[in-house]
Amino acid sequence: LRGAAVEGHDNFAHWAIVAKSILTHNAFPTAANTAVEYVSYPPGTAVWIKLVCDLLGTSDGTMLFAHIILNMACILALIPLCRRSLPVGAALVAYGIFCFLQFNGCGSLMVDYLFTLLVLATTAVILASCKEETAGALAGALTLLCFTTLVKNSGLMFAVIGLALALWAVWHSSFSRKVRWIWSGLLTLAPIGVWALWLLRVQLVYGETVSKHAVSVENYAQQISEKSAADIAAFQQSFFTYWLHPNYNGVVFFWITVALCAIIPLLLLAMGRIAKKRALLYACGSLGTLAFYLATLYLTYLLSMSREEMLVLASLPRYIVCFCAAITGLLLMALLWHLQGHKARPWAGGVILACCLYTLFVCQPGSLHCLYSKQDYQNNDEQAPWIELREEYGLPEGASYLFYTNGAPVDGWSDLMVARYVFNTDHAALWQLRDDGPYLAAAFEEYEYVVFKSPDAQSDAELERWGFDPASTP
Repeated sequence: LRGAAVEGHDNFAHWAIVAKSILTHNAFPTAANTAVEYVSYPPGTAVWIKLVCDLLGTSDGTMLFAHIILNMACILALIPLCRRSLPVGAALVAYGIFCFLQFNGCGSLMVDYLFTLLVLATTAVILASCKEETAGALAGALTLLCFTTLVKNSGLMFAVIGLALALWAVWHSSFSRKVRWIWSGLLTLAPIGVWALWLLRVQLVYGETVSKHAVSVENYAQQISEKSAADIAAFQQSFFTYWLHPNYNGVVFFWITVALCAIIPLLLLAMGRIAKKRALLYACGSLGTLAFYLATLYLTYLLSMSREEMLVLASLPRYIVCFCAAITGLLLMALLWHLQGHKARPWAGGVILACCLYTLFVCQPGSLHCLYSKQDYQNNDEQAPWIELREEYGLPEGASYLFYTNGAPVDGWSDLMVARYVFNTDHAALWQLRDDGPYLAAAFEEYEYVVFKSPDAQSDAELERWGFDPASTP
């Protein structure tokens, strides 16, 4: 990962910039750190990245390395299942690696697919030790549940799944009734408590300021007020018909997951491994969880996202795939767990392992590139122009910048985020020349540096009007 570069809109919009802000200021973002716009997002992964960078040094490569460690730690949590059955452990580890390589990979700090691995790790910790060391298993699950709620607000749904499994372990343990209630309260209240503490911190620091995707009644009211009845109708049409188009990203995987929710309980029932009531519980529970998640997605677009994001169903494939991957992984765990002592168990583990390997090596061989090639995470096309500009003139990080880009117009939203990240500044803007002549004078007062990134005849004329020689003005 030496020389690796962070890329992608979402990384520059939040995940990379918040980590860089915490590294720079040695503190959580405040109202002064305007580069961090999603201020209500919990900082779980950014804090971990800071810890690793403090030990190894700060760079894009180290930040990516820290994020990979988080993913790999979740996969390693699946290995103890090998003690019960090597095919089971190998199959589930292969599925974890498949989820990491197929969905997230090595070149991003985004966290949606980390949730998939976190819920699988929580389940594995419980299953691997719940009989021999129940208290230890529950303590490990508690740690993972608390961390899940501090990664992103949407992690609450995944934490609820892990909590349900942990409570199942509590009430099927040999603990006394009193101890069971204590563990149940701790497992439930601790994750809620740490998440509530973060929201309280956001409220104390930012007050009534409504941030993007904030979990607050004020934000929901503002977002819904900006959407017309026609907008909502168009969104509903797109959302409810999305699942009927198999060529859309994530739709096939969604319906495969729905099918597995019915097939795996029926298979275990037919093999005599579970009773009818448990088969019905598994089928209804998994299908009900999927339906509830779709309902939360619907409300998320309606209440939390902007009009533009809602109408294009922004990031919907990523949201649904990461959740379906988690449900599929849990169903595979249930299948292998209930096949204990059955002659078909090694075969089932082998089939899962073969399917994961087949998908990686045959269907999606590009997913493996990040294991042996730098090309997947050293694409510096987004940052390179800004890094070259910074290095050419020896421009410092942390200063305030106004970048003139009229000569070669850029994306005023995405490119500004990249510029803020490269120059590590909270105060930066892109300037398209306007007719008001005094603007340059005002810019000199507001910004420490006015950088003509892409000058043209208009900017040359403006500089000459203020007594500068364009040819000799860097």
